[in-house]
Amino acid sequence: MVSGCISNIEFFRTVLGIDSGASGFSEIKIEPHLGTLTKVSDEIPHPNGKVAVSYLLTGSKWKIKINLPQNTSGRLVWKSKTYLLKAGDNAFVI
Repeated sequence: MVSGCISNIEFFRTVLGIDSGASGFSEIKIEPHLGTLTKVSDEIPHPNGKVAVSYLLTGSKWKIKINLPQNTSGRLVWKSKTYLLKAGDNAFVI
């Protein structure tokens, strides 16, 4: 059972890229490593609510949706570029 929990944590942290960007998870850093995936989404609990991400490859562009809980900020790191995230819905076509 422990290995399954670790696998889930690593899926969220590594594949979806959701990680703490500051102490106490007060800021969120999202840096996905999608490999050959072309569509994936999920959400995780956060002390202020939930963090939800969605990645969809359409043609040569990624449609990325990120929802952060209230009173939470963050940043998306995508191919060495950093995009600021605000609480609520954030959408990108990259």
